[in-house]
Amino acid sequence: MAAGKHINLDSRSLGKHFALVCASVGFLLLGFSRVFAAELPQYDQQTHMGVATCANSSCHASKVPADDSNVLQSEYLTWLFHDQHAKAFNTLRNAESKQIAAKLGIGDPATASICLDCHADNVPLELRGAEFHISDGVGCEACHGGAENWLAQHTVMPYDLSRNLADGMYPTAELGSRTRLCVSCHVGTEKKFATHQIMGAGHPRLGFELDTFTQRQPPHHDVDEDYLARKITDTAARRMMVGTAISAQALADNLSGGLLNHPQGYPELGLFDCHACHHSLNDLRWRPRPSTAELEPGSVRVNDGVFLVLAALVGAVDRAQERSLRQAVASLHMASKSSLQEVRVAGARLKQEAVQIQLLAESQDFQQTDLLNMANQLIELGASGELQDYVAAEHALMCLDSLQRQLDDQPKLASLVDYAFQLLSDEDRYSERQLRKAMRDYRQRN
Repeated sequence: MAAGKHINLDSRSLGKHFALVCASVGFLLLGFSRVFAAELPQYDQQTHMGVATCANSSCHASKVPADDSNVLQSEYLTWLFHDQHAKAFNTLRNAESKQIAAKLGIGDPATASICLDCHADNVPLELRGAEFHISDGVGCEACHGGAENWLAQHTVMPYDLSRNLADGMYPTAELGSRTRLCVSCHVGTEKKFATHQIMGAGHPRLGFELDTFTQRQPPHHDVDEDYLARKITDTAARRMMVGTAISAQALADNLSGGLLNHPQGYPELGLFDCHACHHSLNDLRWRPRPSTAELEPGSVRVNDGVFLVLAALVGAVDRAQERSLRQAVASLHMASKSSLQEVRVAGARLKQEAVQIQLLAESQDFQQTDLLNMANQLIELGASGELQDYVAAEHALMCLDSLQRQLDDQPKLASLVDYAFQLLSDEDRYSERQLRKAMRDYRQRN
């Protein structure tokens, strides 16, 4: 941090910010039912019956997809053999996890709640059914909710989704709810967060983009006519934009919540840009970029990558919303020079912006022209020098890759994405200058 520039940790009144905070809360309440309705499965207070209650051939463990059913009935085997979530608990038993746990002083990682919260379905002991095994990892009910009240009823025909949801099934088919569930571990919340301490002990840095991660895991459902008759569905473009908006909301929540109150008197360092500090001192990479123009050399930058990417994406459909979000990002960086109270206010404003963009994205019917505009917006983000930080570049590239897969006949864009992935293959060797040049060259040729 630059000499003489320190965050003021003294308690200060929020009175002058009362109007902004109240406006933010009021706005959020307007969209509450669509944005925050369902409780996450880990906290649903329903008994979780266990993966075994789903794993028989007449339910969801058929060796081959069923022809005479409105579901595949092979979901369990797809999860067990092909989905990384099924392996999440076993990760806690490997040597690397044990080394991390030893450094943290938490004992066996396979029994530590700090690990189980995201590597398993870590509900309280009294809410674990007779066939529940924590070693099943991130199993059925970790995503679909405790089955205590819907297990026996969810196969009754005609299928009634509203009945199942009322009985405690989590609405995974609803994009916003599903994304909040994913983000709760893959980005983190105040309740469970990959802190600087955890990463310092050896835990990998987390990166997440919803559509990319969706494509990486095999679906255990088939979106056919009867699925569409029962449930809502979404598109890759909507997944990408809504996913980025909700990831931004999670970061904004963390910037305005308890993670700012670190026991040692400074904010949780996991909220800052890792690579602003973690690079060789001989790598003189610092330079101002448009959104941090007011920060001096040596300033510890808040991780703003997801906000920058979200601004670029929404700019393809709503320029005014893009400008508003960019102004909020600039305010965040200015607040980081002032006080934690100012950061909290800036975080609340960013949350408001991200919620508004989520609601906008959920209502959009994205066309090919919109997708191309989004891709060009992300390329402009890189060409302008805003992808200086690896985390921002990583998220932008995952979105750009998603877009090029959705666009018709864009071989030059596909080549740019392939080259950019090479540049990002090693975060310790990432060269923003090379990425900036590649994106400028692409922009000039197209």
